[in-house]
Amino acid sequence: MKFREATSEDQTTIRKIARYAFSGHRNMYEDPNNPEPSDFPYSAKDYVVEDFNTIIAITGVIKFSQRLRGSWIKMAGMTRVACRPEYRRQGYMGKLFQFVFKKIHEENFLVSALYPFTFHFYEKLGYGQVDSLYVYTIKSTDIIQRPISNRTIVEDFDPNYIRCQPLYEQLSQQIDGLVKRPANVWKNLDSWNWTKHGFQFICQDSQGRDMGYLLLRFERKSRDNPFPFLDVREMVYFDPETKQAFLNFLANHDSQREYIRLVPFEHNFLPYLKSPRMKENKVIANSMFRIVNVEQLLPRLKCPKDIKERITIELEDPSTQCPWNNRAFTLEVTEGQCNITTQHTSNNLRMGIKAFSQVLIGFHSPMELAEVGQIQGSTQSIAILARIFPKQTVILRDYF
Repeated sequence: MKFREATSEDQTTIRKIARYAFSGHRNMYEDPNNPEPSDFPYSAKDYVVEDFNTIIAITGVIKFSQRLRGSWIKMAGMTRVACRPEYRRQGYMGKLFQFVFKKIHEENFLVSALYPFTFHFYEKLGYGQVDSLYVYTIKSTDIIQRPISNRTIVEDFDPNYIRCQPLYEQLSQQIDGLVKRPANVWKNLDSWNWTKHGFQFICQDSQGRDMGYLLLRFERKSRDNPFPFLDVREMVYFDPETKQAFLNFLANHDSQREYIRLVPFEHNFLPYLKSPRMKENKVIANSMFRIVNVEQLLPRLKCPKDIKERITIELEDPSTQCPWNNRAFTLEVTEGQCNITTQHTSNNLRMGIKAFSQVLIGFHSPMELAEVGQIQGSTQSIAILARIFPKQTVILRDYF
C-alpha cells in the first residue's frame, strides 16, 4: 500500500470513484470526452491510497475557519471520502485517515469536521456528532401574522448574493460551528441546491439597512416529497421584528403552498403559530467533529470570564489516529483564558477524544456523557468541566 497526496493525473480516477460512491443513482459513467462541469464550491486537497499502482480509496481536505468558543480556528473539512466497493471493509479507509491525520497535523489544522455517510464508522476515528437539524413543516395558514411597521421585504436578483454575505458573516460571529464562507462559493452551496435555482429576499428597516435575508425554493410533490411545500433554505435575522416580518411574508404564500418547511438557526417558533401541531417535526443528526491538536487548540479558546478552575484530563487518542493527544492535560482557566499547565490537580477526569471533542464544542454536557460511561471521574470534576465548557447551540451548514 502507498499513501500520498493526489496529483493532477489522478483527478480522472478520483472523479470516477466519487461518482460511483455518491452518484450511483445515475447508473452511467461520465463521458470521458465531455466531462461534466463541477459545481462543488470548495477547493480540496485530495489524498489517495493505492495498491499495485491502482487507486482504491480517496479523501479530500478543505481548509476552513470555524468558530469555536468565540474564536476562529483552522479546521480540516473532510470531503469525498470514498473507497472502491471491491476493497471495502479491509481497513484501507482507516489507514488512509491515519495518514491524513498526520498530514493535517503537520499543516497546523487544529480540528476536523465532516458530514458522515454513517456515524458509527467515523466514531471509530474519534469523531462525534456535534449538531442536529431541526426541521419544521408548518401550515402557512398557522402562522400568526402581526403588524410590523419598520420592516420591508424586497426581492434581490444578484446571482452572487452580495447582500446576503455580510449578514451571514454577522451570524457566524454569534453561533459556534459556523464557518467563514468565501465569496466565490455562495452560488453553488449544496445547502441550498442553487444548481436547481431558488429565490432570495432581503428585509430592510425604514432607513434602508439590510436586517436579514431569506432563501427559498418551491418544491413539488415527487417520489422524495409526498406533498408540495415552500422550502426555506436559510432565514437569517437578528431581532424579533425581522423574524416576524419574514414569517408574515411566508404566510402570504398560502395560495401557492399549503406547507412551509423551515430548518432555522434557532427554534423559538411555537409562539408564532396558531397550533403547536405541525405537519412534521424532525430532528436529523447532522455533522461530526474531532479535535486534531488539543495542546494548540485550548489556549485559543474563550472560556467564561467569571470562573477560575483547574482540572486534569487523561485523554485517550489511539496510536492509529492522533497519538500526540494521548496524554494527560491540566487545564487552568482564569479571566476567560484556557491554558495548559504542568501543575496537576486532584480533579482528574478520563475520556476519549470523541467525548472531549463533543464537550469542548458544547454539543453534549460532561454529565450526559458520564451517565453512559464515556467520561470517568468524580461528580465534582465533571461539574468543573461543565463550567469551563458549558453546553451550547452548535451549527454547521455548508454541506461539503
